[in-house]
Amino acid sequence: MTSPTIGLALGSGGLRGLAHIGVLQILEREHISVNYIAGCSIGSLIGSLYASGLDSETIYKLAKNLKRRHWIDFVLPKMGLVAGDRTLETIRLLTRRLTFGELAIPLAVVAADLNTGEEIVLRDGEVAHAVRASISVPGVFVPYSYEGRLLVDGAVVNPTPMDIVHGMGADIVIAVDLVPSGAVAAFENIFDVIIQTIDIVERQLFKQREHYCDLLIKPDTGHISPSSFTDIDEAVDLGAQAMEAGLPKLRELIAGKRHTAATGGNPAPRAANPCQAARDNTHP
Repeated sequence: MTSPTIGLALGSGGLRGLAHIGVLQILEREHISVNYIAGCSIGSLIGSLYASGLDSETIYKLAKNLKRRHWIDFVLPKMGLVAGDRTLETIRLLTRRLTFGELAIPLAVVAADLNTGEEIVLRDGEVAHAVRASISVPGVFVPYSYEGRLLVDGAVVNPTPMDIVHGMGADIVIAVDLVPSGAVAAFENIFDVIIQTIDIVERQLFKQREHYCDLLIKPDTGHISPSSFTDIDEAVDLGAQAMEAGLPKLRELIAGKRHTAATGGNPAPRAANPCQAARDNTHP
C-alpha cells in the first residue's frame, strides 16, 4: 500500500536548530521517509544537507567536528558582523555544489528581500547560495546579494515554512518549531539578542500559518543559547525526544491517510487548529 508523503518544515532558531538532527534521527529509526523539505535559516541548512543525501548521523558528526572558524569570518561592521564568505564555502563543500534539481529530496528555502520585505522562496540554482541567503540574520550576517535581490534570514517573514512544504505536495506536514514558548537562555552576546528579537515576531507569524500543520514538533530548547557551539548533544537529544513524543500522532496520521486511500474516500479535513492538537500530543 502506498504511504502518504511526508513534508518537513524546519524552522529557524540559530544553533538551537541542531535539534532538527534529532528529529531526523527518529524518523530514520522508524523508517519514515521524508518526501519534501522546506527550511528557514538553520532549518534550510540542516534541510539542504539531508536533501543532498547525507543521513542524520553524518550531519551530527559534521556538527560535532566543524568549529566556529569554519563558519564565521568577522568584518568591520557595515551591514553585518559576519561577511558570510566562509559560511558559503563551507555550505558549498558540504552540499557538493549541488543544484536544487540534483537533490535526493525536493527542497525549498525561505529568505526575505531586505528592500521590499517580500518572502522569497528559492527552489532553483545552486543550493548553497539559497542557504547562505536564508541564514543571513539581520545585523549578524551581511545580507546576501543574489539574483538582483538583497536577501536576509527568512525568519522575519516565515520562520517555520509549513505552508511552503504543504504546497510542494506533502500529504502530512510536520512542523519543527524552535521558538521558545517560555523563558529563554541568558543573553550572552549580540547574536542572542537579535535572535530573541526575531523570536518575538516569529510567534505571531507562526499563528498565521499553523492551519497548514498536521503535527507540531517543538523541542524544549529555549534555555540553549542560539549562538552556542557547545550544546550540540543536548540540542540533538531534545529534538529526538520531541519527535519521539510525536510518533503516536504521526502513526495515527499515516494510518488515516492510508485508510482514506484504500477506501477511496475523501480525506478528513484538517482540524481548525491542528498544530494546537499536535502540541497537546507532543507535550502530554
